[in-house]
Amino acid sequence: MRLSSPAGMLRRLLGILIAVVVVLWPFAANAQAEDFPGQWQEMVTDAGACDTCWLAIRQHGPILKVSSSNGWFAFAHADLKARSGTANGIGRWSERARGHFGGKPFDVRLVIVDRQLHLDMVVLMDDGTKRAIRAIFDKGRPGKTARRVMVKS
Repeated sequence: MRLSSPAGMLRRLLGILIAVVVVLWPFAANAQAEDFPGQWQEMVTDAGACDTCWLAIRQHGPILKVSSSNGWFAFAHADLKARSGTANGIGRWSERARGHFGGKPFDVRLVIVDRQLHLDMVVLMDDGTKRAIRAIFDKGRPGKTARRVMVKS
């Protein structure tokens, strides 16, 4: 019986490790993105308290379709390769939305932090100025409060 040299065993072990990484990589790449889909309850916002506000996210590959209970929708692209739990996109408020946001376009950034969804929205107003809206959402844990305090920027 011939024993393998240590260098040969190391090469074989390294080959197996690389094969495992290649096979499991797609599952690891989707781990963060799988956190986005579902219904999220608004916990904290700087746009005025709303106990009944929520948003729903559906995912199709890296594309997220976001709709809200208070009259806006967006499409965002999740960064699956970086596994960062971050998505950036664009959206529009419904023409029927109350307040000054009706029909306005916006940029949106969604970030998952500690199983909570942080939303940063920048709305383009009619006079050319931009209005920032920040909110934190929670999913599947009714009765919990936001663990982070929003900081005015």
